[in-house]
Order: sequence, then structure tokens, then C-alpha cells
Amino acid sequence: MAPTRRGRATYHHGDLPAALVRATLEIIDEVGVRGFSVAEAARRTCVSPGAPYRHFADRDALLAAAALEVSRRLRAIYLETVAEVGSAQERLATVAGSFVRAAARYRGGLDILFAPGLRAAHPELQESSREFVALLLPSAFEVIAPGEGAEAAVALLDALNALARGYVAQLLEGKFGDPEEVAEDVATCATRAARVLVAGYGLPSGPADG
Repeated sequence: MAPTRRGRATYHHGDLPAALVRATLEIIDEVGVRGFSVAEAARRTCVSPGAPYRHFADRDALLAAAALEVSRRLRAIYLETVAEVGSAQERLATVAGSFVRAAARYRGGLDILFAPGLRAAHPELQESSREFVALLLPSAFEVIAPGEGAEAAVALLDALNALARGYVAQLLEGKFGDPEEVAEDVATCATRAARVLVAGYGLPSGPADG
């Protein structure tokens, strides 16, 4: 099989950890996190069942490395999409579409990226999230209503995250159709909804009607 030949070549060039991460993401896409095994990742990279443990302490450590790779890919998708975007509002709205595009490409990878237990045990995943938030915070501060502080900016990013992950969940459930076929349309819808959300955070505070 082609993946086996690629895995073997990568291993002989001294990049077994990266090959194992790629195999991990392939397996999770096919059978989910529960169906993943280190032994299968080793088989696909043409190494002995014990070889992965020379680089990863246990199954969760390999899963965490795969999640970190997904985090890097998500960030890359966002930066590519936002490269030509001028306004802070649109930079934030683009986050939702980026999540949808990442989900369509990597599917199960987002499951491990957001797995609470994995994140708690592996600080590098938490640090990756903090870096992404730090990337977005300047835009959030530009958008929030005058007089609002850091709490409002963080609340905006939390709301964007919830909106984006809602679209991702529905995409992967098949609500909109085959994820690969409808990903771009759903990304457009998610971005449109995010624009409305971001605009709401820019409104001045005042007493509720009625």
C-alpha cells in the first residue's frame, strides 16, 4: 500500500514521530478515537509494535501529538484565509469558516483537539489554544463596544468558538450533506452567522427594552 511505503521511507529518514502522527490521524478519520491503537499506527508505518514507545510514552501521548498537529493545521487554514482581510470584524468572523474547513479536511482530528482529558494532561495543547486566542485578541479589542474591557473581548472569542463548533458538529453529523461536498457552503454560512455575532458585541450597552 502507498501509505506503508511512505511510512517506511519517512522512518528510514529519521522522522518516525511525524509518520506516526500522520498514521494516527488517518486511523482516527476511519474508526474514531475509540478505535485507535498504537499497534495499528506502528503497522502502517512498518515498524515494530514497540517502536512508537521510544518516542511517545503512551497512547495518549501519541494522540496529544496528533492533536497538536491538527492545531497547527487549523491555525494555518485561518492565517491563509485571513491574509487578505482588512477589518477586525471580518478577521474574527473568518474564524468560524476556518473551523468548518478544518473539520471537513481532518474530521476526527478536531475530536482529539478538543478532548478535555487529553488537554488537561498535556499542557502543550493548552498552550496551543492560548497562542490562537492571543492571535485573535487584538481584533476582539478593536471590535468590542467602547468602555468594555478584557472580559468582553474574551466573551466574544468564547461565543465565536461555540458558534464555530456548533457548525462543525452539524457538518460532521451530515446535517448539510456530505461534509466534503458542502464544506465551502457551510463555511460561508458559518462566517455569515459569525459576522452577526461580532457586530452584536460592538453595540453600546444599554437598558433592555420592555
